Amino acid sequence: MITHQAQRGQVLVIFAGGLIALFAIAAIVVDLGFGFITRRMEQNVVDPGAIAAARWIPAIYDGTATVGDMRRSACSVARQNGLFQAALTNDDCTPANDANGSTMQVNFPPSANATGFIGRDGFVEVVLTQNRPTLLGQVLGMPTIRISSSAVAAFNDGNSNSNSLVALDPSHCSSGLITGNNTKVRIVPATDPSTGLPFVGGYVHVNSTCGSPGMINNPGICGPSEPQSGLTINSNGSELTAPKVYVSGTCSKQNLNTFNAPLVEGAVQIADPMSEIPPPRISDYGAGRCSPTSPPLTPTGPNSKGCNFPNGTTVLQPGVYYGGWTISNNSSLELQPGIYIIAGGGITLSGSNGSLEAVSGDPTIDARVMIFSTDNRPTPGGSCAGLNQFTQQGVLSFSANSTFHAKALATGPYKGILLWQDANGCDPTAAVSLGGNGDVVIAGTIYAPKAAVTLNGGATGTGSASIQIIAWQFSLTGGAVLTMPYDPRELYQFEEKGLVR
Repeated sequence: MITHQAQRGQVLVIFAGGLIALFAIAAIVVDLGFGFITRRMEQNVVDPGAIAAARWIPAIYDGTATVGDMRRSACSVARQNGLFQAALTNDDCTPANDANGSTMQVNFPPSANATGFIGRDGFVEVVLTQNRPTLLGQVLGMPTIRISSSAVAAFNDGNSNSNSLVALDPSHCSSGLITGNNTKVRIVPATDPSTGLPFVGGYVHVNSTCGSPGMINNPGICGPSEPQSGLTINSNGSELTAPKVYVSGTCSKQNLNTFNAPLVEGAVQIADPMSEIPPPRISDYGAGRCSPTSPPLTPTGPNSKGCNFPNGTTVLQPGVYYGGWTISNNSSLELQPGIYIIAGGGITLSGSNGSLEAVSGDPTIDARVMIFSTDNRPTPGGSCAGLNQFTQQGVLSFSANSTFHAKALATGPYKGILLWQDANGCDPTAAVSLGGNGDVVIAGTIYAPKAAVTLNGGATGTGSASIQIIAWQFSLTGGAVLTMPYDPRELYQFEEKGLVR
C-alpha cells in the first residue's frame, strides 16, 4: 500500500528530474542562440576579410605579392571588428592575441572544406574559428562551444577558369597522360588585349593520388624513375610545358622527355568546377532534320535511328538529333550556329575526306556551336534498361584524316562550351576523341566529367586547339607539337567576382 507521504516523495523526484530536463533545454536554447549570434558576427568578419584577401590575387600571379599579404589584409579586417585586440600588427592574428583564442586561416587556393571551390585557383578562403564560453551549458559540463565560419572570394571575372587540362579521376594511375614519341604539349597563355599582358592561367590539374608517397613534394621535379604516377609523360621526346602543374599524387617522365612547369605534388584534389551547371533539356529544343528536306527526327520509330550522311554537303540547323550522326568519306557537314543535342548514338567523324564545320554564312563572323551528348530515354531521368546503339549515349569521335572546324558558343548560359558528354546519361564514360592527321581548328571547353578525352596532336600540323579539357581522364598523343593557347575568352567563364561563398 502506497501512502500519501510516499506519493509526495515520487512527485518530488519527478519534479526534480523535470526541472533538470527543462534546465538542459534552456541551456541548449540559450547557448545555441548565442552561438548563432556569434556565427553571424564571425560571418560579418570573414566575408569582408575574404574580399580584402582576394584583392591580392592578381599581384600573387604576377609575383609582386604573397599569401602573407592576403593574411595581413584579412587580419586587418578582423582587428577592425574587435578580434585579436592584443595584436600589435596585422601579422599577429594568432590565438594568443585574442580573448577567445580565435584562429584565422587564409587558404589560397581554398581548402577541402570549401565545397564547390576546393583547390581552385583564382579563389581565396578565409576561415575564422572561436571557442566561446557558454552561459548555462557550463553546468552541464560544456564550458565552451566551438564556432567556425568561412567565406570564399574571387577578384577577377573568369579567375576560376584557370586550368587548361583537368583530370578528375581521384585514384587511377596515368589519369593525366602525355604519350607518343615526340608529342609536345605546350600551353602558353594568350595576350589579354585590354592590358597587353598574358592571361593568368593555363594550368594542369590531376586529381589522381597515384604515386610513391616518398616521392611527393620532391621540389619541382617530375621524377624519372617512378613506376606509377598520377601524371605520366612517356615515350621518347615527349614534352609538357605549362605555367603550373598540380598533381595530387606524383608526376613521372622518362629521361628523354621534357617537363617545363612549376610543379606541386600532393596537391589538393579539386571538385568538378562545372558540376552545378544545369544541362540543356531536350524538351526545350525542336527536332533536328538529317537534311533540309528530311522529316523531323523522332524519339521512336523509323526516324529515330540517326543521320548517316551521304556524299556531298549537308547543312544542319540546331536541334535534337535522335540516334546520332555518322559522317564518313566525302561527307561534308555544315552546322549553323546554335546548340545541337545528340540524343543517343553519339557522333562518328571518320575517313579521309569527311568534314564537320560550323559556318555562319558570313566569312567574317565565327559560327558558334555547342554539341551536347546524352541519351534518348523514354522518360527523362528514367531507367536505362532496354536502350540500344541509337538510344544510348554514344562516343564522340572526331578522328582520322578529316576536317573539324568549330568554336564554342559566344553568348548565353553555355558560353564557351564546345563539347559536353553528359555525366548523368546512361553511358557517361563514352569516350571523346579528337584529332588524327586532318585539319582541326577548334576552340572552347570540352567537358566530359566521367569520360576519358583523347586529343591527338597529329592534327595540329594544319590546325590549332585553343581548348580546355575537363574530364575524368585526359590523354594527349600523336607525335606532333600540340600548342594550346590559353585564352579564357574562348572557354567557359565562371563570371564570379567578389564574395562567391
